[in-house]
Amino acid sequence: DICGGIPFDEAAKEELLVSLEPDYISGITFSGGDPLHMQNRDEVGALIEEIREKYPNKTIWVYTGYTWDAVKDLPYLKFVDVLVDGPFVEELKDVTLHWKGSANQRVIDVQKTLESGETVLHA
Repeated sequence: DICGGIPFDEAAKEELLVSLEPDYISGITFSGGDPLHMQNRDEVGALIEEIREKYPNKTIWVYTGYTWDAVKDLPYLKFVDVLVDGPFVEELKDVTLHWKGSANQRVIDVQKTLESGETVLHA
């Protein structure tokens, strides 16, 4: 149940995978609620792995309220391109920021971060 109370069954998963097929679809973003919430991690992780396997050239973005340090060891993050970490903080809201809602959040290039061992921000 990773869709806000709507069952995410095999039929829904197949529909999602088919919807990613067209060339004009550049990738997928996991957000809303928190895809890396403890209750979601197994299902979301399996879906991320399946998407990467089926569509190796599509981008995968994940938004999470957790910090990079709290989730960096999840085995399926190696299949993610960009992770936006940290909780949205209303007092730090800034509509001029790219790809994030509040100044405390970071837009992390996961592949470069894993390669270098240092947190690399997405340009």
